[in-house]
Amino acid sequence: MSFRFLGKGASRAATPAFRLMGGADEARAADAVLPSAEVGMHRGEWLALGLLIPWVAWVAVFDFLWRLGGPWVAWLAVWPGFWLLLHGLAFALGVSRPVRAWWCWSVLPTLWSIWAMGQDGGLLRVTAGMWWAMMLLQGLGILGLLWWRIMRVAGWAGVVWRISMFLLAHVGMLLVWLRWGWQMGLAVGLMLGGAWCWVTFRPRSCGFGEVLCRSAGGRVLTIDDGPDPEVTPGLLDLLDRHGRKAVFFVIGEKVRRHPELAREIIRRGHELGNHTMSHPQAWMWGLGPWRTRWEIREGQRAIEEITGVTPRWFRAPVGHRNGFTHPFAHELGLEVVAWTRRGYDTVERDVAKIVRALSENPRPDDVLLIHDGTPIALELLAKLLEAEARRERGN
Repeated sequence: MSFRFLGKGASRAATPAFRLMGGADEARAADAVLPSAEVGMHRGEWLALGLLIPWVAWVAVFDFLWRLGGPWVAWLAVWPGFWLLLHGLAFALGVSRPVRAWWCWSVLPTLWSIWAMGQDGGLLRVTAGMWWAMMLLQGLGILGLLWWRIMRVAGWAGVVWRISMFLLAHVGMLLVWLRWGWQMGLAVGLMLGGAWCWVTFRPRSCGFGEVLCRSAGGRVLTIDDGPDPEVTPGLLDLLDRHGRKAVFFVIGEKVRRHPELAREIIRRGHELGNHTMSHPQAWMWGLGPWRTRWEIREGQRAIEEITGVTPRWFRAPVGHRNGFTHPFAHELGLEVVAWTRRGYDTVERDVAKIVRALSENPRPDDVLLIHDGTPIALELLAKLLEAEARRERGN
């Protein structure tokens, strides 16, 4: 069975901000797929541009007619003039590619808004301000797309880019400190530190690169931290009994210690994922580039040499990635995977509570996380599979 994880849904949005919201549509290293339901024009873009561009055009025509002939001319001729303007521009600026069309259409409202900001009249200034807010949003979108592309650079080149961004951010903080005082510098530093903590310690955060956490084609069960000689055989028997397949994110050192178990996982139709070489769960977030590269590469090498299978997926210990995880994962053709549901079975011992967390209100694209080698692993998997079987019979 071949598992497929869902990447961020791509869209055909034309503007930078909404392209970023809908998905940067970058090529993926492994066999990740896009959800077809999200392919199409971004709804937010459709609503924003469908309202804002006609409104700017209407206000511009109305103001022009008012200045030309007074209020009666403006009110009587605004709708015919508005439709003539939009249709005339559609022919004059006819462009086949949506992105080029957007930039062509944005030039005239931008020029008009520059003029309108200096005029009397609240409606003109409010409308011009709305357009400038849209353009500011697009500027932020351009920066976001640039960041997204930088985060897709693989290998040492990606590391250099990331270190450069890190240094640039701290130079900016220092300049703020020197220009506006230590209070503002400290505030910027706290913001940078908070953002770093968010993208590092939140398993599904995509700040350092895309993290896949949904599945295509049904709920996926993932099992971390094996293989374990006492527990893994029982897990495999339970999965066979229920006709269920899983992705085992295995630790390279354990694969070398228990090679037959790793091969048995493959033989029974399951898939292996890379879970680092030594599972540095307390320090993965703070490792430097050389150690991060070693953990991912050696884990990959151990699995390939023992089983002859090349993993497609990587999961960091505890889901805590650092800024160098993605470049080295992508260098090996790996995509980084997280989860949508976990029961904290490494610390929680109430199996019923864990099963409820994993199975209540299920979604068809859930990625479930449990762990190999724990005292409750066999009981947990048995009850989880039984709960899923009961739900399927009820449907």
